[in-house]
Amino acid sequence: MRKLAMVSLSFAAGCALCQYLLSPSEMLLAAAGAGLLVLFSLFLRGRRRKTALLLTAAMALSCLYNSVYTQNLQSRVAALVGEERQVTAVVTDYADPAARRWRVPAETEGMSAMLYGGEELRELRPGDRVSGVMTVADASVIGGEAVTVFTAKGVGLMLYPGEDWTVQPAENGSWRYFPQRLAGMLAGQVDALYSEKSAGFLKAILIGDRSGLSDGQASDLSEAGIYHATAVSGMHCGFLLALIAALTGRHRRRLLAAIAIPALVVYTLAVGCPASMVRATVMLVLVLLGPLLGRESDPITSLSFALLLLTVQNPMSITGAGLQLSFAAMAGLILVTPRLVRRLPKVRSRILRGAMTTAAASLGAMTFTVPLTAAYFNFLVLIAPLVNVLTMWAVTLVFTTGLAAVAAGALCYPLGQIISLAGEAGSAFVLGVCRLAAKIPFHALYFDNPYLVWWLIFLLCVLLYCRLTPKDQRKYGMAAALSALNLVVVALLPILWRRNIALQAAAIDVGQGACTFLASGGETALVDCGSANSYIDPGSEAADALNTWGYFHLDRVILTHYDYDHISGLEVLLARMEVEEILVPLPREEDGEASRQVAGLAEEYGAALQYVTGERREDLGTASLTIFAPVGDGSSNEEGLSVLCTKGEFDLLITGDMSAKSEAVLAAETELPDIEVLLVGHHGSRTSTGEEFLDAVTPEVGIISVGRNSYGHPTDETLQRLVRRDMTVYRTDLQGDLSILVR
Repeated sequence: MRKLAMVSLSFAAGCALCQYLLSPSEMLLAAAGAGLLVLFSLFLRGRRRKTALLLTAAMALSCLYNSVYTQNLQSRVAALVGEERQVTAVVTDYADPAARRWRVPAETEGMSAMLYGGEELRELRPGDRVSGVMTVADASVIGGEAVTVFTAKGVGLMLYPGEDWTVQPAENGSWRYFPQRLAGMLAGQVDALYSEKSAGFLKAILIGDRSGLSDGQASDLSEAGIYHATAVSGMHCGFLLALIAALTGRHRRRLLAAIAIPALVVYTLAVGCPASMVRATVMLVLVLLGPLLGRESDPITSLSFALLLLTVQNPMSITGAGLQLSFAAMAGLILVTPRLVRRLPKVRSRILRGAMTTAAASLGAMTFTVPLTAAYFNFLVLIAPLVNVLTMWAVTLVFTTGLAAVAAGALCYPLGQIISLAGEAGSAFVLGVCRLAAKIPFHALYFDNPYLVWWLIFLLCVLLYCRLTPKDQRKYGMAAALSALNLVVVALLPILWRRNIALQAAAIDVGQGACTFLASGGETALVDCGSANSYIDPGSEAADALNTWGYFHLDRVILTHYDYDHISGLEVLLARMEVEEILVPLPREEDGEASRQVAGLAEEYGAALQYVTGERREDLGTASLTIFAPVGDGSSNEEGLSVLCTKGEFDLLITGDMSAKSEAVLAAETELPDIEVLLVGHHGSRTSTGEEFLDAVTPEVGIISVGRNSYGHPTDETLQRLVRRDMTVYRTDLQGDLSILVR
């Protein structure tokens, strides 16, 4: 490994140590400790001395640099954070939707910030100056918990403007934000040339703007294992470089470099400089410059140099999932893929050879990313190599014809429309393949299955054994067979374990929201599927758990009411699982947008929509469901459904978010039995789960579906009411998914 690679990796390791484990003062101690190791290295001899000096010096410098950088950032943030203050911020990019509101990147006081607000932010353009009284928050702490999602991207502040704020438009002729404006113009052209469904995919492919993808499309791409195609990276840079090379001629190296390098830099700036793009651009620039400077290109050195640049610019970037996945995938492509390609059988067909090479590249990229996708996204996509083989040619077509259509459309709109037909077809093909792949049972495995972690450890041990033992081709085949057999067993264990269960009831952890699963005799129902926590995808959480337990179909989904912490996961759920019918209360006038969204999704995914206006009884295998129509009036919480699940002597009751007053009416007007399990109302709010209601139904167990929130849920008052009745209380925020099995 080159010296630069050793220095870069040691510096990055120091950044990871500091950012994940140490405080700024402890970073100084770590720097001093590494400095002592530098002194000890002087006593070594030969190559060991040089290697040890490089590694320890880079580690010491990294720890010192992290300490200075972190303390400086924290002091600057602390000086600005407060309840409200007058702020002037310069918009640096276009707004995008985030959790049913809008956000736009900005700069203030020399720091990167994220400005949050309503629809009015959509009108802002790069270079606009926003002034007004704003609440300033630390981007490294959300809800009292430390997070790295923003600081990894260099964002230090969160800005929340009040009602009165003004905008000073950007100066005409300013070139500072030209790349961002270029991306904005490209996005506008795509919207004009393509249909709504294709435009969202085109913008994701061309400039990494995923805001136009529906939740269902994003879920399909992720479940099929090609969501990486929408994260602009080396693949996109490769497409762009190939286009430029086709225009200039591959052998005209100086001309190619003169055009490609500025184009790559502008492209990287236009898409917001994500780590994957910076990494790819640095590597390709070095590849282009190498022959001109009389130096051979070394992939590992180029990759390491890109990592060094990113961590020096922002040592906190080492905590970003995008950076880690990008570099891990590239490391696999460099170190593993060539070995796999060399072992491919010799075939004459170029198509077959290309397919096998694509599969090898996909497997190589997965080698080091599997543990990361497990940690960040909770899944292992088994079908990814096949989907990559089937769709990568179409992704290439979409990208190249998309750029051609945009360029042609700017000069001659009808010509752009003609060229866009190829992109429309390519987009439909990719999204269609992903839609089918995501419907295949066991296309992916989820780490809701606790045994899957042990399989991953087994796989890593097998790979290490094959690497360290003498060369023998047979051991690789044996290792692959054992790993595959082990994986099949691991996938089936959670299903076999539940074979003799008469009823399974589970409160699925979706954060501050509700989602309850019921299954008996092969029939299934899901009551609510939503979360108020924007960092949680409730539809995926539900589908992950159900698929792990062997359920790939839902007979019915029951939505108690239309609040988003009960319905926000519906689109992803419907994209992931076939649903026969959706049961909902009659919408109120205030439920207009949410109810229309539910009705639209039901129509789009072919689920029958049923309005519950009276007591309704349904069979659930060997159990039964009783769905009670709303008994209260006023808010959405009061006019919601209630669900009673009964199996023999076991009863479970779900009351949604209704208040104690409505609960008392429900107990008085219906024949509720003494129940064993109560899904505690309104996430443990003090206004629900009242004394009169508890006296009427006498539950033995209370389950609170709750997550991080600013309401104080569950309240001490509610918890005390449950404890006084000797109820056993479980909480999804403390115990995660909670399953009750009735035999």
